[in-house]
Amino acid sequence: MKVVGLVASPRKLGNSEILTKEMLASLPDEVEKVMIRLTDLDIRQCNACYACLPEDKQCVINDDFAFLLEHIRQADAVIIATPCYFLGTHTTLKLIGDRLISLLQQAKEFAGKKCVVAVSYGIDGWEGYAREAAVNTARFFHLDVVGTMLVQAASPGEVVKPEILDQACSLAAMLISDGQQATNLPVHACPLCGNTLLQLAPSGKVICRMCGADGQIEVIAGEVKVHFATPRHPRFSPAGMTEHGKLLEAVKDQYIAERQELNKLRKPYQQYNWWVEAKA
Repeated sequence: MKVVGLVASPRKLGNSEILTKEMLASLPDEVEKVMIRLTDLDIRQCNACYACLPEDKQCVINDDFAFLLEHIRQADAVIIATPCYFLGTHTTLKLIGDRLISLLQQAKEFAGKKCVVAVSYGIDGWEGYAREAAVNTARFFHLDVVGTMLVQAASPGEVVKPEILDQACSLAAMLISDGQQATNLPVHACPLCGNTLLQLAPSGKVICRMCGADGQIEVIAGEVKVHFATPRHPRFSPAGMTEHGKLLEAVKDQYIAERQELNKLRKPYQQYNWWVEAKA
């Protein structure tokens, strides 16, 4: 068995690195353990060229993205650890997440691999959407998120406390357990994807902004309940992602068919040139 730990932090021996190492160290000796510091990789911005959309195509950007994908392909389980930066994850996860459009129709290469997510944040109440964003990245890798941990720890090394390290080891155990594990969802989280960013309408309708599931709030015996309906193709399922990939291919085909007319609409804006550039 191979477990890959992805550390989305530039800090050496920072909390994300420590949590990942604690989790890996708690696994049996026969488990092959690999760590990748995402900030050390050359991961460039997505070009939005859509060249990668067909199932048999790869991203055309020549950087370390393929290196990362190959390690995840070879892995049986994945750990993602990130600090919270201004209510979200570290920038590297967003850069990688944007490039995962190339995997929409490649679930067969990644699905079935278990994943756990660890997020550290500094100030009470400022964890923001970092957990949701990290889980979102894992799901677009087609990974099966079996557990998460959210811990308040700002200074490097602050996670080295027995109760936190025990939680990390328990999380790691989910990666090698044969049994079905709970995802320790927060109260009123979306039951389909675990997201807590829910949009509430005056009518009582609830929409999950991550997976698109919708539900309804009801008050039963003084308790608030949220009932969600399962979509035809849940967004993060292989079928849902394949469907989305096909839709984007249709968008691309429509643009190709209409681009001459669209170019005419864009051309008048070429006369405006207010750009400034940083000096070399």
